[in-house]
Amino acid sequence: MNVEIINVGTELLLGEIVNTNATYIQKMCKDLGFNVYYQTTVGDNHDRFKECLDVAFKRGANCVITTGGLGPTQDDLTKELSAEYLGLELLYNEEEAKKVEEKCRFVTGWVDIPENNFKQAFFPKDCYILENEVGTANGCVMSKDKKMIVNLPGPPKEMVYVVDHVLKDYLSQFKQDIIYTYDFLTMGIGESRVDEVLADLIEQQDEVSIALYASEETVRVRLGCKASDKETADKKIAPIKTEIEKILKDYIIKEKNLKEALANIMPSYWTIYECDNFTLRDDFNLGHNHTEDTMNLLIDCREHPLGSIIKVTIDYQGRKDVFEIPLLKDPTLSYNKLESKIIERVYKFLTQPGYN
Repeated sequence: MNVEIINVGTELLLGEIVNTNATYIQKMCKDLGFNVYYQTTVGDNHDRFKECLDVAFKRGANCVITTGGLGPTQDDLTKELSAEYLGLELLYNEEEAKKVEEKCRFVTGWVDIPENNFKQAFFPKDCYILENEVGTANGCVMSKDKKMIVNLPGPPKEMVYVVDHVLKDYLSQFKQDIIYTYDFLTMGIGESRVDEVLADLIEQQDEVSIALYASEETVRVRLGCKASDKETADKKIAPIKTEIEKILKDYIIKEKNLKEALANIMPSYWTIYECDNFTLRDDFNLGHNHTEDTMNLLIDCREHPLGSIIKVTIDYQGRKDVFEIPLLKDPTLSYNKLESKIIERVYKFLTQPGYN
């Protein structure tokens, strides 16, 4: 099944809230083996929302999952516009109206419930209602002409509840082969170089995809394939995995989080500054294991027309490693890069004795 996600809400476009709903729905779709090729955010606008629906189905979606716009106010139009797009009539549901009234009275303590709340009791005939027990607006699944639209509430706690307790079970009837992934974490080699040495493998792959994800200190190589179970996926991935292990054997590390891995082996250390124009942040911490031998971490900084060059010296047990980190403009603007590079070099220094 090809799924497209449409998150509705002008507040999302204004940057007033973080859109966590899309990520949660994408994870659900991955677990069910659904393809998610597009995700759209649109404001509370009649024409633009319907245009988003039209674009989604025309470019191959079988199902569109929406969030937001199910409440009682005039700009909550997602359900109405979804039904209109599919050519379905909304009908007043007495049972749903009773639920809305009971929930509103319970939450507010009001005797008289504002009439606009009962807007939430209209649903297309024969739709599947998604019970929202932590809010007043129930979602629904409506379908026509092989097009499915799923309306979910916008507040994250409500959306998560409905997905976990209702929607996931409903969509399980359409479950397909799911995506299995395997990650290699590499250190000491840049993303462009990894791409270059794996170019032939990447071009040759059909069933197994190879993707690269770069962070400041590492490059993650992710293998992915669709399969009915893990055993089948492992068989598909195995030959590619073996080839990558051969090509990148000098750079692959076992640890999944380099900072945590370093903290587990880091000896006691002193940070010594040989300059007065730069210091690491107060929360800079590589970990302490209270060893008898102490590592000295010497930090120096010199100005450059394009920024600053941070010189770092690692001095421990008679060994030294000296390296420079050029940073554009103000070094504080690239602080994460600086810290990541120090972590990488100290980790190599401690785990690869012949490194320096």
